Amino acid sequence: MSLSINKFRRRLLWLLIPIIFAITIHLKWDNWFYNPPEPAYFPSSVPDRILLTWSEDPCITRDVTWQCDTASKIGLLQFFNATSAKDTIVLPSSRRVIKTSGGAAAYYRVGIKDLKSGQKYSYRVGNEGKWSDWNTFKTCSSSDSAYSFIFIGDVQDSINGKSGDLFRKAYASLPDAAFMLFIGDMIERPHDEYWKEFFREGGEIFRTIPVVASPGNHEYHKAIIQKIDPRWMAHFSFPQNGPKDFLGRVCYWDYDDTRYISMDTNGMQGICSSLSQRNWLKKVLENTKQRWKVVIMHHPLYSTTRGQDYFIERALFKPLFDKYSVDLVLQGHDHAYGRSAHIPNSAFPEKQGPVYVVTHASPKLYDIKFTKEMDRLGTNTQMYQLIKVSKDSICYRAYTFEGTYYDGFTIVKNNAGTNKVIDYAPYDVKENLTPTPDFFRRYSKKEIEKYNEEMKEREKEKLRH
Repeated sequence: MSLSINKFRRRLLWLLIPIIFAITIHLKWDNWFYNPPEPAYFPSSVPDRILLTWSEDPCITRDVTWQCDTASKIGLLQFFNATSAKDTIVLPSSRRVIKTSGGAAAYYRVGIKDLKSGQKYSYRVGNEGKWSDWNTFKTCSSSDSAYSFIFIGDVQDSINGKSGDLFRKAYASLPDAAFMLFIGDMIERPHDEYWKEFFREGGEIFRTIPVVASPGNHEYHKAIIQKIDPRWMAHFSFPQNGPKDFLGRVCYWDYDDTRYISMDTNGMQGICSSLSQRNWLKKVLENTKQRWKVVIMHHPLYSTTRGQDYFIERALFKPLFDKYSVDLVLQGHDHAYGRSAHIPNSAFPEKQGPVYVVTHASPKLYDIKFTKEMDRLGTNTQMYQLIKVSKDSICYRAYTFEGTYYDGFTIVKNNAGTNKVIDYAPYDVKENLTPTPDFFRRYSKKEIEKYNEEMKEREKEKLRH
C-alpha cells in the first residue's frame, strides 16, 4: 500500500512541476521578457547628447561622443588649448547609424590624443555646418598627489525627473572632480526618451568632466538571451581591453596609481559568459601593479534588498577579490544603501578584505533587508558619493539627496600594502530604516511586525557599538 502511495506522490510531483513552471512564467512574463513598444523619436539636426569620456590614457586623451539626425553625413570636432591659446585643431569623427522600432539616429565619436597634462581645452562638435556650444575640460596634472571623483548608483529616473538636481549638488560639492562614475541602470528602459532624459539631467556636467560607467540590466533588452542596447555602446567610449564578447563594457583603466575594473554582471547569462569575465578578471588582477584596486559592477555581491541574493557573482568574484587584495567594490542594482567593511577575507583571514558599497540615486525605492554584513544601511534615500584617492588613503563620503552627510570611511594603506578601514559614519545621523510606502501594500501585517522587530533590534545593536 505504501509503495502505491509513494508512486502516486511521484506522479503527482512530476505533474505539478510543469504546472508550477507555467504559472511562474505567466506571472513573471512582463518582468522577465516583455519590452514595451518604443515611442517614435526624431533626433535633432544640431549636435545633441554630447558626452566627454576616454578610451585610452585618462591623463592625455579624451573621447567625445554625440548624437544627430541621420541627414547629416559628416561630423567634426574642433578644439584648442585654452591655457596656451594655440590654434584650433579640426578632427573628423566616426559615424554610426542605429535604427530601432522608434526611429533612427546617427552617433559620432572622436578621440583626442597627445593632450598636455594640467591644461584647459575648449571644444565643440558640428554636423553639416551646425555646431554645438563651446565646452571646456581640464586634463589631470602629472604632479597631482591626489584626485577625487563623483560616484552615483542607479539613476532610473522618470521623464522630467529630478536626478539632474542630485547631479548638480554632487558637482557643486566637488567641482574639480576628475570624473563621474555610474554603476549601471542610468535609464529606466532602453528607449530613446529615457536616454534623452539621462542627458538632459547631465547637461553641461557631462560635457565638462569625463563620464565612465558599467552597464546595468536596464540598459539591456529583455529576452531569454538579453542584448545590450546598441545606444549604450554608441554613447560610451571605453578602453577596448576586455573579453572579446564584452569589448567596451568589460574593461579596465588606470588613473594615477589606481586600477579601475568594470564588469558587466548582467552580461553573465550562462556558464560561458560568466567564466569569460571571471577568467579575464583573474588575469587582470594577476598583472595589476597599481597601489589601489577598485572594481565597479552593477549587481552587488551582498544584497541590501529583501528577497535578493546574488550568490553566482559572489561565488565567481569574491575569491578573486580576496586573493588579489581588491580594496573597494562599488555596486548598485539594489535601491537601498549598504556599506560593509568587515566581511572576512577568505584567502587571508588576518587581512582586511575589500570594502563593499551598494548605492542608488533613483526615485524608485526598494525594501531593505536587515543584514549583519552591512555596517551601515539606508532606505527611502537617494544618494551621491564623493571619493578622494591619494597615495596612502581612499576617503569615501556619502550624502543624501538633501545634502546630509550620511556615511563615510577611509581606507588607509601602509608601506607594506596592508589596509585599515576607519569608520567615519556620523554619530548624529541615525540609519534611515523606515519602510518604503510600497512596503505596507506588499507585505502582510505579520511581516510588517517582523520588520519593526528587526528594525528595533538593529537600532539596539548600533547603540551597543
